[in-house]
Amino acid sequence: MTTTLLFPLPVELHIGFVVVASILMALCFIKRRRRYELLLIIGIISTLFVYVCKDAPWFYILGIEEIALFVLACVDMHKVYKALDKAKEEKAGETEKTEKTAEDTTDEDSTS
Repeated sequence: MTTTLLFPLPVELHIGFVVVASILMALCFIKRRRRYELLLIIGIISTLFVYVCKDAPWFYILGIEEIALFVLACVDMHKVYKALDKAKEEKAGETEKTEKTAEDTTDEDSTS
């Protein structure tokens, strides 16, 4: 295993991590179909471009791409979990209404 000055991990280990992480994120994406998981897969795989790029401008482009993907994934993740929280609150509100209705009908039956 050889390490490079460009990246602290040996190439073989980095490729192994990328393969394992990509498979796990792909499984999560298949299960939940969330866009941020796809963005993370792209970001993980694109880290391998470190070994292809030889000139400084390409490193900057790769860095900007990684930052952009990370920011987009975080924004999308925030939107998804905000929508999930809202749906959970609406479901809890509906459950409360159903319980109140059930209590009211039970009270009416006991007074009759």
